[in-house]
Amino acid sequence: MTTLVDTNVLVYDAIENSPYHGRASNIIDESEDPLINSLSIIELGFVLPRYGIENEGVREKLEELLHSDYLTVSWISGKILEGVSAFMVENNLSFRDFNDWIIAYDAHSRNVPLATFDKTLSKRCKRLGMDMIDG
Repeated sequence: MTTLVDTNVLVYDAIENSPYHGRASNIIDESEDPLINSLSIIELGFVLPRYGIENEGVREKLEELLHSDYLTVSWISGKILEGVSAFMVENNLSFRDFNDWIIAYDAHSRNVPLATFDKTLSKRCKRLGMDMIDG
């Protein structure tokens, strides 16, 4: 099954001493065609240093994702941004969470589940009828 993987799954997969590392790795490995939104690559670039990953390690992880034969990058387009902003207005969602909704909407528009460890986002998405895989 194709799954869109949220940024936090990528973070936990990259941080081997995380208590969620095993589950994050399984989510990615169990997906037949895991997708990542290009926004997740950007977010990963500024989150990994907060976990003590040095510049070279961050660069290597970003390049690994960008050149992976296993993961597919879903690039943010104007069409996606227009779609997500309309979706957010229609569903009275806060633009304070715009980054989360870009990724969630990408999964929704592709009709694939979103895998995330974000319990709040997962609950909101489920209320909107989105298919979720909880970390």
